[in-house]
Amino acid sequence: MLKIMGSVYKARREMMEAAGRTAHSFGVNPLLGNLYMHLYLSPEAQSLDEIVEDMGVSKASVSIACRQLAQWGAIKRVWKQGDRKDYYQAVSDLRGIIENGLLTEINRKLDSASLQIEECRRILKEEAPGDPETSEFIEERLNEADKYRTKVSSILNNPIVRKML
Repeated sequence: MLKIMGSVYKARREMMEAAGRTAHSFGVNPLLGNLYMHLYLSPEAQSLDEIVEDMGVSKASVSIACRQLAQWGAIKRVWKQGDRKDYYQAVSDLRGIIENGLLTEINRKLDSASLQIEECRRILKEEAPGDPETSEFIEERLNEADKYRTKVSSILNNPIVRKML
């Protein structure tokens, strides 16, 4: 467990909150950002119990967040000799985390948006339009949204952009 006082505590908390806000801005649960930064700024691996105590969140939430971050390759599980608990440590390869976690999550959301746009188009075509002008307007907006979604997806999945990360 970390026993941190004064300016070190305040600086850590500020970075954790900033990471949470950043995660949230990308459509990811802020706890993932908070937790990753907590572990990233921790000199030693921490158990779930230590994380819960230090961060003041539920064990279930921390457990779920640890699994998600581990799937992304952002944290790794480590063992301490003579202790049966799982301990977690941040991986410092931020590029790998972005490629394997954040971009994968964003692509999943973009794919979901594509499905929603197609479903809305299907509804507009199959069901009797109550107001043709409004239906036409909605179709135009769906087309704009889909173009933007396609553009963002193309940029994020461009091999040159990926190399730059």
